[in-house]
Amino acid sequence: MSKRFIPRSFAVSFFVCALLRPFSAWSGPGHDHGDEAAAVVPGDGPRRLPTGEVFLPKPAQRQLNVRTLPALLEQHARVIELNGKVVIDPQSGGLVQTSTGGRFEAPSNGVPRLGQVVKKGEVLGYVVATQAPLDRASQQAELAQLRAQLSLAESRLQRVQQLQDTIPKKEQQAAVAEVQSLKGQVAALAGGVGAKEALRAPTSGVVASSNALSGKVFETGALVFEVSNPGVVRIDASWFEGVTPPVFSGAKVMSGNETIALNYLGAAGAVRDQSLTLAFENRKLDKARFATGQLVKVYAEQASKFEGIAVSSGALMKNAANQTIVWVKAEPETFEPRVVLTEPLDGQRVLVVSGLKPFDRVVVQGATLINQIR
Repeated sequence: MSKRFIPRSFAVSFFVCALLRPFSAWSGPGHDHGDEAAAVVPGDGPRRLPTGEVFLPKPAQRQLNVRTLPALLEQHARVIELNGKVVIDPQSGGLVQTSTGGRFEAPSNGVPRLGQVVKKGEVLGYVVATQAPLDRASQQAELAQLRAQLSLAESRLQRVQQLQDTIPKKEQQAAVAEVQSLKGQVAALAGGVGAKEALRAPTSGVVASSNALSGKVFETGALVFEVSNPGVVRIDASWFEGVTPPVFSGAKVMSGNETIALNYLGAAGAVRDQSLTLAFENRKLDKARFATGQLVKVYAEQASKFEGIAVSSGALMKNAANQTIVWVKAEPETFEPRVVLTEPLDGQRVLVVSGLKPFDRVVVQGATLINQIR
């Protein structure tokens, strides 16, 4: 058997090509890279830390529009939250009621609309007295009888005047008095049959409520219209404590996002529904409007003051234990939950009794989003 020899130059060339050829590498399970996206480095995104704090990077804070304000120790009046109700101001508003029952009849310009401006003394409608057929027939019969008597009395008076020289003056005066009396009775009875009662505005203002409808029958004393002054608000609040109410320097009430200042008028001297009525008012309203009967929260301020920290009501959150908390910026990218005790202040802010220190950076915007980070 003959041996085959490989040329030396061919062997060297094969070895060099093998060294220059790139090697294919295989990795074990779980180490493939392929076309997958690069892995995110842990710790870069918002997350809840084991301590309960929240890590929130600066870019995420800007996206969530997080805003903080320093907690300042200031003088505040102690505030008591009261349940109040808007009522008609007795000086600038009033009620339009029927003094006699009857059918409503609209004036010439139509039934007044809600919110329509009216002037004092303006006729808002009429109430036509309604009667049973027998009563109406009886009044008409009596009226006819009085008119007949009046006709006879006038004829008698004419004869007396013709014979005034021969008839005593006493009889002449009696004839005149009889005619005048019968004329008055006829006028009164005629005015009562189908009479109209004019309903007039008791004061200038706007129509706050209306029960009027053409042809509607009202009972005696029924409420037809309410007229109020839109620039004045009167609020009656309830004081349920057994002691005398404290001295209030003023109060506030919310109208949407606007805070309206109120003047304290005083407290009632009689208990009604187991409570005392406290009266508040504002007689210089600009754009705010309150509806009669509207239920509101009145934040009454006591005259005495004390130091405390006020924060926005929007900063208050609830944790998993249903405790009231605020988020405090402990570090540039770390937010810490603080359990706080609060008291009402003015509807937009609350007074923090405990849980905060002066100059803590409290989250006043974006706290809801921070509270949802897990």
